[in-house]
Amino acid sequence: MAGEFEETKAAIAAEGSVSYVADHHKNVSVRKSRQMSMKDEPLRRVSQKYQEVEAQSQAAQGSAPPKASKDRKSKRPASLIIAKAEDMRQRQIMLYETGKDPDDRDYHTSAHSTDLKTLMESQNTKLGKDGPACREGSAGIEIAEATTLREVCGKNKITPPQKENIWVRLVKQIFTGIFNVLLWGTVLVEGALIYTGNSDDLVTPIILASVVVAAGLLQWWTELKAENLMDALSNMQASAPVPTIRRSKNERRELMLDAEDLLPGDIITLKAGDRVPADIRILWCTDGMEVDNAALTGESIPEPRDPATCEEKSPPTQARNLAFYGTTVVKGNATALVFFIGDKTFLGKIAASIKSARSKSTLEIQIEHFVHLIAVVAVVVGLASLVANLLDPKPHPIGYIIANAAGALFAQVPEGLIPTVTISLMIASQKMSLRNVLVRKLDAVETLGCVSVVCSDKTGTLTRGDMTLGDMVHFSSPTAMETVTDFSKTDPADKNTLPSKMLRGGIRNNATVIGKDNKFIGSPTEVAMMKAGLEAWGVKKVKDVMDNTTLYEIPFDSANKYMFIAEPYNEGGQLFSLKGAPERVAKFCKYAYVGQGGQAAIKLMTPEMQEVIAANAKTLMGQAKRVLGIAERRANYPADFHWDSATADFAKENFLCDMVFIGLFGIQDPPKPGVKQAVEDCHAAGVRVIMITGDHPDTGVAIAKEISIIPAHGELPPFTVITDKELADKVPSGESFVDDGSDEANKLEAFWTQVVVHARVFARVTPIHKQLIVQALQKWGGKQADGKCYGDIVAMTGDGVNDAPALKQANVGVAMGIRGTEVAKDAADIILLDDEFSSIVHGIEQGRLSSENLQKSIAYTLCSKVPQCMPNFMELLGIPLALNVSQVLAIDIGTDIWTAIAYAWQPKESALMERKPRHPTLEKIVNGGVLVYAYAYMGLMQMVCCWYFYFQAPGIWNNLGKSEFTPEEAHTNKVASTMYYYTLVVGQIAAAMATTTYHESLFKYLAPNGKLNICIGMEVIFAMLIIFEPTSQGIFMTTGLTAKQLLMPWMTFVAISCVEEIRKSFARKAVHAREVVLQNFFVREVAPQNPLTQRLLDA
Repeated sequence: MAGEFEETKAAIAAEGSVSYVADHHKNVSVRKSRQMSMKDEPLRRVSQKYQEVEAQSQAAQGSAPPKASKDRKSKRPASLIIAKAEDMRQRQIMLYETGKDPDDRDYHTSAHSTDLKTLMESQNTKLGKDGPACREGSAGIEIAEATTLREVCGKNKITPPQKENIWVRLVKQIFTGIFNVLLWGTVLVEGALIYTGNSDDLVTPIILASVVVAAGLLQWWTELKAENLMDALSNMQASAPVPTIRRSKNERRELMLDAEDLLPGDIITLKAGDRVPADIRILWCTDGMEVDNAALTGESIPEPRDPATCEEKSPPTQARNLAFYGTTVVKGNATALVFFIGDKTFLGKIAASIKSARSKSTLEIQIEHFVHLIAVVAVVVGLASLVANLLDPKPHPIGYIIANAAGALFAQVPEGLIPTVTISLMIASQKMSLRNVLVRKLDAVETLGCVSVVCSDKTGTLTRGDMTLGDMVHFSSPTAMETVTDFSKTDPADKNTLPSKMLRGGIRNNATVIGKDNKFIGSPTEVAMMKAGLEAWGVKKVKDVMDNTTLYEIPFDSANKYMFIAEPYNEGGQLFSLKGAPERVAKFCKYAYVGQGGQAAIKLMTPEMQEVIAANAKTLMGQAKRVLGIAERRANYPADFHWDSATADFAKENFLCDMVFIGLFGIQDPPKPGVKQAVEDCHAAGVRVIMITGDHPDTGVAIAKEISIIPAHGELPPFTVITDKELADKVPSGESFVDDGSDEANKLEAFWTQVVVHARVFARVTPIHKQLIVQALQKWGGKQADGKCYGDIVAMTGDGVNDAPALKQANVGVAMGIRGTEVAKDAADIILLDDEFSSIVHGIEQGRLSSENLQKSIAYTLCSKVPQCMPNFMELLGIPLALNVSQVLAIDIGTDIWTAIAYAWQPKESALMERKPRHPTLEKIVNGGVLVYAYAYMGLMQMVCCWYFYFQAPGIWNNLGKSEFTPEEAHTNKVASTMYYYTLVVGQIAAAMATTTYHESLFKYLAPNGKLNICIGMEVIFAMLIIFEPTSQGIFMTTGLTAKQLLMPWMTFVAISCVEEIRKSFARKAVHAREVVLQNFFVREVAPQNPLTQRLLDA
């Protein structure tokens, strides 16, 4: 077969098909591994298809064995096509960077750095007669190959993820989960008792079923709203027909193809306004062509495109000769080569990384842990009741035994918990929206309060997102330069002061126009100077400068790195202005203005002055500023000089000589107001801030120093700044990090365990790097005193499609509401409506408050569980049932649930942002302390009080031990039961007041939560309704009480409140003692090593 395969490949070559194998991969083993890593399914489909055709052909010939020559001839067509499919697959391998796996998570290609001739040959495509523009002659791929190429490469569309049917999900929400199973089990038991005639209580199963269904519907609805992510991605895919050039036997074919029908090797044409339909290499484009990458990167500034081949190993995402699927051409026309389609594109790689389901939130994990714990308690209590009934010497009917056990189990289940948590988080999210924080996923409210690391994008989040002129630097003496930052005193008519001369020259360009509402269109650098002029002079003066006649112009380009303008001078002659890179401008300068802008201030440029210019430019660059130099010269060409006939060489030789240096511009994207304070607030709250940017490391470091992410002075320790080069070989081969003991795993762990502790700036990163950084923090961060890594709780900000994988990977994804793309918003849990970093800090504080209030709410809910279940056991001792199931429901659903929800409005008890973040693994919302408080402390006090007032009912002692009761005795039991119920209501009111604070006295804290106070009042009213309203009496088996009986249980409130105040007093003393011990240790052990700390303590 091997020989036959080689023969068929030779036959292909003989027929004119180019079989370009990726022989540029020098290492044979690398090439083989790369080929093996390619998915073989398309090739297998082609092979299988033609094997079937071949088998059918042989069957049609009959059973007689064909001759060898005929057999070989009959097999050749199928083998040829199989070989062609392999050849086409090799073309795709050629497009990947040497040594990179095509199925790698990150985006790799060599299309931008491969010379055009080699690239076209590798894809078996052709340029036109006129070269890269492809306006004439046959060009593109051979139409005859399209079918096979389609089989290998598939359609040009991103594969959508499989979605679960929404109705199946609803059923799961309502009927699955251990919590729901317990509740539905109770409903079934109650229904069975009613069906067999052992119970006539229809209220309990109906209310309970309604609660479970309502809670399931609420969760289902909130999750359904958050599932637009892949829909937004699909909207980015081009839909309009694409002008495509193909060839058929060397004849040109101009086609209009749907975007999904494009193939690698196709040549397409694009114009302004077109959406890029695939990943393309620019073959030819008009000068100044620009592509809007906002859909991918979130950057609002269009980026120029240039067909020149890029340097080898340069990042493809920064290549100017590439344009990516989903972006938009905003200026110019282009001819381009399609090289990646569908899932292989940059957008497809991002889509693949966000298809996986989001992991459970910290709140989901904690609630699940709590539910399992409560389920165990409930089942144990139910079984204990069942065993006690069966072992009771006094026989009981089977219906009674089941009802008693079900009641004991049911009393332990906080059936209002899920609605309470959901509604409380909805209220908290509403409060956060008032601080410009929109919550899309309710669980994120609690998770945000646990965040220990915030990974923030730089542009538009930490900085303003637009370039601003900050400094103008000019010579004050031949050996020194001075900086001007206040431009308000400048004037375009002032020819003698250097700041005025500089700003006028900066504004004078044809690269920027003023649009509607004084908005600027053009180069960000030019726009920065234009805005400075507009703020200093107003629109009229700026337009007067811009409208001056242009005699000659050299536009800025990346090769020259300068721009030149010649214009008439109002005193006669011409004024030449030169702007650009400082080293390029200084090279053309023979003179310099020193101190003033008049002719008398012009001095001969010396080497020492050149060094001063270079030193000041370096200082500005070290402050993350883009630096431009500016120079001018007076000229006196005749009025009839033909400026249009001046060539570039003539201009360079005659116009750019003997320029007079004016100064340097320092332009930057400055930090937003308030960001520095917000970062410092995060540090005070124990939250680290990490900058993740695509910018140069020096830019990132300068901004990070300015906003306190890293120290402003001193040498940075290792691993503080990490670049893409350091991350290049630190990416796991699989989807995430693994602990399999391999060399790769050990190497990655050694690197990332250092990075997660020390890194504060990541520069030049790719989308997959961002996701990887989050994964590393979640795996190796959060190291505790015991040496274990529990993982950091990470919040990640982003605005582009390229941020979506990291946003989804993070515990809390935070998207920008103004600058953010729809995909980023859909991937996020939280959206900042004002794009302000300080809003994250407000969100963290609100999240901590929500977590604290949720813990208090759950503790309050659990306080009644002990007094609710004990009557079922005491009934076995002959005490008439003190609390029935319907009364339990009246407490849990009728009153407690609303009071518990009201905790969402509880104000903070202490300075939340002065604590370290709570780690959900180490400090769960429902922890041992909460359970001890609710069951062994508050629950026991309530139970004692309930039984005390139960036995205050007249005649109840006479009913002990009886199984049959007269109507009078039955009424006595009702009175006692009502007293028990009412005392428990009062006990829950006491618990509500007690749990509003952990340590602070109610005499100091008072009752600031008005909604909680209203709910407490409603509890009393609802209890009165159940006790005195006739219909309610029948449903809940209660009876009216006397005034004395109504007042006596309030002693419960007094007793519990007094005991709580004593406990809180001891708690405050314990906290104070602990702080004193820590302070003494700090002074003794730490302060002597730190003089600054000692001085602060002394002060």
